[in-house]
Amino acid sequence: EAYLAQAVLAEWCQHPGRFLPYTCFPSIEGSAAMPEFRCAVNENNKSTELPLLRIGGTVQQNPHMRAFWSSTISFFLAFLGWFALAPLSLDVAFSMEICENQKFPPSDFPLRKPYLQFKNLKSEKLYCRYGKNDADEPTDCKPVPEEKEVEFNCASDGTAPECSPYDPTVLTRCVCTAGTDCRSVLGNAGIASVASTIFVRVALGTLLERFGPTNVQCGLMTLAAVWVALATAITAPWNFILIRFLIGMAGATFVTNQFWCSLMFAPNVVGTANATAAGWGNLGGGVTQIFMVVVLFQPFKEAGLEPDTAWRVSLIF
Repeated sequence: EAYLAQAVLAEWCQHPGRFLPYTCFPSIEGSAAMPEFRCAVNENNKSTELPLLRIGGTVQQNPHMRAFWSSTISFFLAFLGWFALAPLSLDVAFSMEICENQKFPPSDFPLRKPYLQFKNLKSEKLYCRYGKNDADEPTDCKPVPEEKEVEFNCASDGTAPECSPYDPTVLTRCVCTAGTDCRSVLGNAGIASVASTIFVRVALGTLLERFGPTNVQCGLMTLAAVWVALATAITAPWNFILIRFLIGMAGATFVTNQFWCSLMFAPNVVGTANATAAGWGNLGGGVTQIFMVVVLFQPFKEAGLEPDTAWRVSLIF
């Protein structure tokens, strides 16, 4: 089995068009051609340790930790871009004019089901001021109670908000709840984003073997950055879904991340290296939920930009 493995490796290393791992260039004791690695390595020049803070040295001296941090940081940034539109989705929907209260103003369509079932999560107030006529399938709000009509003199005046069974002031800027076209568009865009990732991940195996993780990762990051920048031009549901589909290729950087680390670390530590790199990389998907809103979108709005402009500028940054 050892002889067969050596024969396979030798055959692989004879093809100059393929990506050649460090195992194709074994170190020679006393030779100046291969400097001593900063990490302890085995006979295949794979690191047998994972010193996270040992980042100094050239690419020849410390290829293992440079590869680890390159794969981790690039994966983190890719997920940051992949999920960048998610926390801004309601503002994007408002710009596309697909919100329920944009298509069906509550003053003209007070009995729309999304309104009747609406509850403001911040104030915990209901659109139906005095409750719904049916808990599960409402068709209208309950009428104003008699005591309220007397209290607010609704019969003669009727201008008090309490004289109406509807309270449109509790509706958010963009009503995008279940059953609306807005929710369907955002859901389809999410499906498109994941679908493209699946296709690219399948194709990535051959590309990694042919061009190596560095070139493939750079290519994916560059393309993803282009699509994120083009997301600033979203104006309609069809191009929103298309952009989410194209940005989804950034999720395939997970494959490169795992391939890259597997090349550099020995079996005794490769599981830890892969898990750490993947975990910290996936963190980008969570950080972007805070980063895009708290660090970019909100400060831009406070600086005077309109929400429609603020979310577009945030994507460029």
